[in-house]
Amino acid sequence: MSTESEPRRPVAHRFRRRFTAVVLVLVVVAALAAVVGSQQGPRLKSVSYDASGIVSRPAQRVIITANQALQKVSADDVRVSPAAAHTVTSSGNTVAVEFAGPLAYDRSYTVTVAGARAPGQRATADLRATIRTGTTDVLALVPGTDGAKDRIVRRSLDASGATSVYQGTGITEYIRLSRFLVVLSDSDVGDSRIDVVTLRNGVEDPDAPVEHLTLPTSEGHASALHAADDGASFGFQYADTSSGQSKDVGLYVVDMTGTHMPQAIAADGKPTTGAVPMTVSQWAYVPRTETALVRTATDELFLVDMSGRADLVRLGSATYLHGFVGTGTTAVVESGTGIERVDLTDGKRTAIVAPAASTDAQYLGRIAQLTDDTYLRTVGDVRGDGTIASRIVRVDGSRASRLPVTIPDDASLTAVCPSPNGQFVAVATKSPTGALVSIVDATSGALEASTVGEDVDWCGALPSGDEVG
Repeated sequence: MSTESEPRRPVAHRFRRRFTAVVLVLVVVAALAAVVGSQQGPRLKSVSYDASGIVSRPAQRVIITANQALQKVSADDVRVSPAAAHTVTSSGNTVAVEFAGPLAYDRSYTVTVAGARAPGQRATADLRATIRTGTTDVLALVPGTDGAKDRIVRRSLDASGATSVYQGTGITEYIRLSRFLVVLSDSDVGDSRIDVVTLRNGVEDPDAPVEHLTLPTSEGHASALHAADDGASFGFQYADTSSGQSKDVGLYVVDMTGTHMPQAIAADGKPTTGAVPMTVSQWAYVPRTETALVRTATDELFLVDMSGRADLVRLGSATYLHGFVGTGTTAVVESGTGIERVDLTDGKRTAIVAPAASTDAQYLGRIAQLTDDTYLRTVGDVRGDGTIASRIVRVDGSRASRLPVTIPDDASLTAVCPSPNGQFVAVATKSPTGALVSIVDATSGALEASTVGEDVDWCGALPSGDEVG
């Protein structure tokens, strides 16, 4: 008995059936996903931020990205815990949370976008991201003894001990400049040299040669070393001593994006090779800019664009420069009428509140501004031997209180310098047994860390010059 086999369907026909089935499955899955998405609301896809920048500079952002486009998000929709002043912008599926000032070190923050909703959907969801801020460190100079070299050491606040960053002879000043360390050293007769040291993993790179800068004259003395925050330039004061006398004493700049040759800042505020430099009593870079605030030998106050792209701006006069408010747009200066904040955008001045407890001392030192309304000030009484018994006063608005930091009776307070975010303060003291840098909480005075040394790098943000008396 024989049977006839069923006719085979063409291969193309079978392929079309399978393709159609796959497409139908994908359509169903997509439809189900859309239904689920509309019921669940948006979900967090990613979060990005700079853990180091967010604790050292204002206007840093956390970028929150959702898995789908979002309706416009306002500042009222975003919560930050612990609380931190912020603004919000949103576009597409991203929300940018920008902080007004630096955040605290080594701390977790939760950023929540409440009630996020995709366009055309009813379901809402909270997008919640947790970020962890970075920690910080401080550099200090440890002078060599008994023929040993001077050392620049790094003390991290989240680890014990100090790490040697660089060693040299006759080191007097130094600055951090991006991935470089600029070191100013003096010979036995007072002539200066400036070296640019490449860093790797935070210490001198043994495989990179040290760059020795060519200074303006064959013999001369440099001081007041300062660096721009972006690492594009640094400057210093220089005196030509090749004739045996100091002459052409003034401000010079080194463009790190160019030839690395020092140029004089001329009287018109422009970097000019071979010019007679602008005379300077105090100066420092305005935070986060290439502009310098300069007090001249005649107590005139100027804003100088060290890149030469903008014209000189005169801001009246000042008898002392204390420093800058954390945002960088305001300077604290002293004049004949008292201590004032100067708005560097328009030159307007506002008197600083000085409660009686912050001025009832024989010695009134530098103001270290922490926030718009809070500052520290060194004050003290003169001992019988002429030394000063110093203390640190914290001023919050109209209230002044002593910061509980212990300064040994045989020690002199040489510097009080805030960390980049104002959370901590480096307190430098010197006694017959040596120099010590203590890192303390700027609010409580609690000791966080300490290291042997002097000339703290945090102080490089303050204008050069002697303490005001």
